[in-house]
Amino acid sequence: MTGETRARLAAQADPAYRDFQHKLMPGVENYLGVRLPLLRKAAAQLAKEGWAAELAAPDETFEEVLLRGMLIGKVKTDPARRLELVRQFVPRIDNWAVCDSFCAGLRDARVYKEEYFDLIQQYAGSDREFEARFAAVLLLTHFNRPEELDRCFTVYRGIRQPDYYAWMGVAWGYSVFAVTDFDRTIAAMEEAQLPDTVWNKALQKMRESYRITPEQKNWAARHKRVQRGRKQHE
Repeated sequence: MTGETRARLAAQADPAYRDFQHKLMPGVENYLGVRLPLLRKAAAQLAKEGWAAELAAPDETFEEVLLRGMLIGKVKTDPARRLELVRQFVPRIDNWAVCDSFCAGLRDARVYKEEYFDLIQQYAGSDREFEARFAAVLLLTHFNRPEELDRCFTVYRGIRQPDYYAWMGVAWGYSVFAVTDFDRTIAAMEEAQLPDTVWNKALQKMRESYRITPEQKNWAARHKRVQRGRKQHE
C-alpha cells in the first residue's frame, strides 16, 4: 500500500483489537489492529481511486495485505486482469484470515466459473499450506451448487497438503457441501479415504452448522472415528 494509505490505517489502529487478533492468529506479528468494517470501507474507496498505485506499492502490515486482497476483489477491471492480480496475490497469503477474506471477495468466481475452476485446480496440488487452503476455500465459497459437487469432490481428493490450515479448509468444505447434499458428501468423504483428523473435523463442523438437520447431526456424532495414530495424510 502507498504511504498515504498506510498512514490512514495507522490512525485507525485499536491496540485492544490488535491484542485480540494476536490470540486468534499466533505467529502473525505485524498487526496494527484495524477493524474489518474500516478495512472494507477503505477498500471500497480505493477501488474508485488510483488502485493501480496501491497494488504496485509494497505491504508492511497484516492489514495492508488484507486490504490488498479486498481491493483486488472490488476493482473494476476485466476478468483476465483480475485473474492475473489473483495469481500475484496468492503467494502473499500466510494466514487463514487473509485467505478466507480474499476468497469471499472474489465474486467473479461465480460468473467466470471455468476460469476460476482452472485456477483452483492449479493450486489444489500445491505443497504450500495456504495455496492449498486457497484452493479449498475458494471452491467451498463459490462452487457449492448441487451440479458442482462431483467436480468439487474430485478436487478435494487431490488436496493432500498435510499442514493444519490446509486440511482444515478441506474439512470445512465438506461441511459446506453437506448442506447442499448430505448423503453425496458423506459418500465422497468415504471414497476419499480421509485421514481421521480430517474426517472428524468435517463431522464436527457439520454438528456445529445451523444448516444441518438434527438427524444429520446425530449421524455425524455417531460416526466420529477413534484416532488410530495414523499420519494426517498418507
